Amino acid sequence: MSEIAKYGATAKWLHWLIGIMVIIMLLGGQTLESLPLSERQQIIMVHSGLGTLVLLLMIVRWYWRMNHEVPGPTSAMGPLQIRLSSWMHWGFYVLLVLQPVLGIGQAMFIADYEVVAFGVINYSGLAAGNAELARVFHVMHGLNALVISALVIGHIGAGLYHHFVQKDDVLRRMWPGGKVGQRSS
Repeated sequence: MSEIAKYGATAKWLHWLIGIMVIIMLLGGQTLESLPLSERQQIIMVHSGLGTLVLLLMIVRWYWRMNHEVPGPTSAMGPLQIRLSSWMHWGFYVLLVLQPVLGIGQAMFIADYEVVAFGVINYSGLAAGNAELARVFHVMHGLNALVISALVIGHIGAGLYHHFVQKDDVLRRMWPGGKVGQRSS
């Protein structure tokens, strides 16, 4: 079992920065289909830029995670909770790298307009327009977003459960400025 009591500043910054961007993108992504093409194009440029940033930050986070010890399960966690926690965390790593890759795949094949992340990275210029492939990537990107949404809801719910029901340090050890081992009744 890990001797680490809480996550360090790097892990916390990456967790919260990526988490906030992902939630914004999940909420914003739901509205893209209903927008007129001109508005959708403008929002896609921001969406693709944030997605690129999430991909880069997730690569950094994954590298950081592989090279740093993290807090282990609390004594209140049973084998099922430990297993679910591990699956959820590694699921996030895989799906949050896959999501921007699927988005880039979609952007590469969109024929209706160019997708230029940050106004600099022209994903549409990486391949010839192909409506069928764009649609395949679009569907996969949407389905992956649904799975990520379920994980986000489960992750937030688990953190709140640990804090309010189990009354352990799981939430505090990732919370910015969280003090572990200082539980008030």
